[in-house]
Amino acid sequence: MAPPQDEHSLTTVAKLHGELPNGPSKYHDPALAREEEEILEHYKAFSTFCNVECLTNPDKGKEFYDLDECMYFDLMGLVRRGGFEKHYDIITPYLADATSTFEDLEIVAVSKTFGYSTMIQRLHGKTAEGDPFDFRFRLTSLLRKTEGKWKYIHEHFSFPVDMKTQKGDLTSGKESVNTELDVKVAGS
Repeated sequence: MAPPQDEHSLTTVAKLHGELPNGPSKYHDPALAREEEEILEHYKAFSTFCNVECLTNPDKGKEFYDLDECMYFDLMGLVRRGGFEKHYDIITPYLADATSTFEDLEIVAVSKTFGYSTMIQRLHGKTAEGDPFDFRFRLTSLLRKTEGKWKYIHEHFSFPVDMKTQKGDLTSGKESVNTELDVKVAGS
């Protein structure tokens, strides 16, 4: 696993690639290296928002999303296209007192205006009620460049599930020593 990254340690796509445990995807197109660096700049700014600005100005984060088009497969449920801004207005202030880091962040530009990323994100802090939270989740994001800015148009969050216990792993495998699939077989 690559070390956790934030707005201070995200430097270049090449550095991210060099830290990926299995190396970068074969689908990186050298002709789109500039676009991948632009998407990385989006992540640096988003990390600054999450870690520095969100608590005092949660609405600022809306600039990172295409609010009308964004669809969310969130940890708490499905947010359909057209419903994202309402969801954002509830969840962002609720989790605003948090620190966010990215692990194994890989950015792939597919075209000059479309890209995706995969990572494990850790989010920890206090809810609006003061309750502590700390979880790591898998995240796949789709981004579209519109009006000169990269914006999220879809995000899919998930936790791995232990197939035997049917319980989610809120650490996304950080605590796990077993990397093999372990399932409950009928009759056992």
